[in-house]
Order: sequence, then C-alpha cells, then structure tokens
Amino acid sequence: MESVKLSKSYTENGITFDSVELREPTYKEIFRSGLGRPNDWQPTQHGPMLVRYPEVVDAYLERICVNPGYEHIGCLNAVDSLKLEEAVVGFFRELPSPKTSQTD
Repeated sequence: MESVKLSKSYTENGITFDSVELREPTYKEIFRSGLGRPNDWQPTQHGPMLVRYPEVVDAYLERICVNPGYEHIGCLNAVDSLKLEEAVVGFFRELPSPKTSQTD
C-alpha cells in the first residue's frame, strides 16, 4: 500500500481526509481487464515522448483507492490530483536493483 499525503484536508460526503491510501494494481487489472500502462513512450520526429493516459490513471484509481474510496476523491485540487497520478504511474516503475560489491 502507498499513502499519498495531500496538500490540505478535504471533506467529501461527510468524510474528512488529508491522504489517500492506494493498493498496488494486480495482474488481473493490468492485463485481464485490459487497462495496461498509465503511460507509454511514443515515437516522434524529435525522438521518443512520454505520453500519459488520464483515462487509464482514473480507471486504476477507481479500482485501487482504499481509503477514502474513489467516490470521495473528486473534490481534489489540481496539485493533489497530480500527486495521485504520480502514485499510480509509480507502481509501474521498476525499482533499481541494489548495487552489490564485486568483492566481499
């Protein structure tokens, strides 16, 4: 689970919150449901460009918002909305392997 700290406190439908807990997307959501990646590299005449898909980010948030539920995040401002987008995209980044010494 990842907790995303928001820039301020919100109240929506009687629920007050200042962070959003997200669970990691599953294989079923990524592949069987056909959501795929929330961003992708696209070739352009000037080289590759990273394209984000807001509708895919939203579809993931609909499924992975644990607390508060998805129905409460519609009131978030732009800054906090982008924090959630970054958190979703972050689930798809491979963490670098820890460097090990060649000698013990």
